[in-house]
Amino acid sequence: MGVATEVALAERTLDGMLPRRVERPGTTEGLSAIITAADRAREAVVLWGGGTRIGVGDVPDRYDTAVDLTGLSGVVEHSPADLVCTVRAGTTLAELASALGPSGQRWPVEAPYPERATVGGTIASAAAGPSRLRYLHPRDWIIGCTAVLGDGTITHAGGRVVKNVTGYDMTRLYSGSYGTLVALAEITLKLVALPERTATLRATASDLREALRIAAELRATHLPLDALAIVTGAAAEGCGDARASVFVRVSGPHDAVERVAKAVRERAGATSADATVWETIASLPAAMDRVARAGWPGGHEPPDGLDLSSAVAYPGSGIAFLLDATRPETFTRMRANVEAADGALVVERGTPEFKRAVGGAWGRPRVPLAIARSLKQRFDPHGVLAPGRVPLASST
Repeated sequence: MGVATEVALAERTLDGMLPRRVERPGTTEGLSAIITAADRAREAVVLWGGGTRIGVGDVPDRYDTAVDLTGLSGVVEHSPADLVCTVRAGTTLAELASALGPSGQRWPVEAPYPERATVGGTIASAAAGPSRLRYLHPRDWIIGCTAVLGDGTITHAGGRVVKNVTGYDMTRLYSGSYGTLVALAEITLKLVALPERTATLRATASDLREALRIAAELRATHLPLDALAIVTGAAAEGCGDARASVFVRVSGPHDAVERVAKAVRERAGATSADATVWETIASLPAAMDRVARAGWPGGHEPPDGLDLSSAVAYPGSGIAFLLDATRPETFTRMRANVEAADGALVVERGTPEFKRAVGGAWGRPRVPLAIARSLKQRFDPHGVLAPGRVPLASST
């Protein structure tokens, strides 16, 4: 084995496991051929994009081939008049933004490290970021896709125009399946116009309790906020402050932004902040070694017993990233409290030993196991795609 090959394999280490080979297809047909061969050999495939969220999930049962999808990149078709574009799954969010910018358009989904994060990986992992407040889930901005099943079959769902929604629910199913049901090859996205103006503001709080109060009061005003985040502990330090802070983003027509920003300043004592802070906030959970992701019903306060002393929280969306996942016994207690509030606490980044110690990365299944098994059997009958990484299905 050559040095270059050893380096390529080492770069695809997952939970301490090395693949036997790395493949990098450049076409949908090439991707299909790789998965078909794996299916026939009963080998296991793990799909890689930019690797920003590859750590989410349990330790694989098997890991034979790493499939690098970054060779499937570029815009296939863009219809500015219809606010629609089709891109290959390995296109990064930064590349997509650069391609759409000259037309005054964008895909309104944010994820960690946009220069690395791919469109396919963002969808497959249901990545959460500041845009969730206004634009909800990544699946809400997909209208069609081409995907490869676990036996290598190339399938199509949805369409390339908004009015053609045949198979639309199938594309929603793939979002949050973490590469365990299909390999996304091409995706057709809904777009929005770039805002005329954007303003970012920051309110500094003395502690988490005050930050939550400020955020709750801002939500209660029903002002049209574009994003709302609380950062504490290590996250606050990463954003230039050691205290808890509330960040607010407002976007839209110039005059409307002026009015809303003025109201936020008056109500929260906020001051202007650098707009680039949002990329830092979104990327912090992918920069830490031990991270847990909490989710609870949107619009509600965080569950009791959830430690947000070092976190990036999106209170209006019911999501928080805990940036210092603690001892297994403490984590297990927190998970029980969150699940009792109809939420979930997932190990976003952690060692294999930690995942096993807390009973797995996912906690209580969010999809009934009978349904999950049926879906896995239908899309990946021989368990080729990331076996063991998800308890058969997940959509948190």
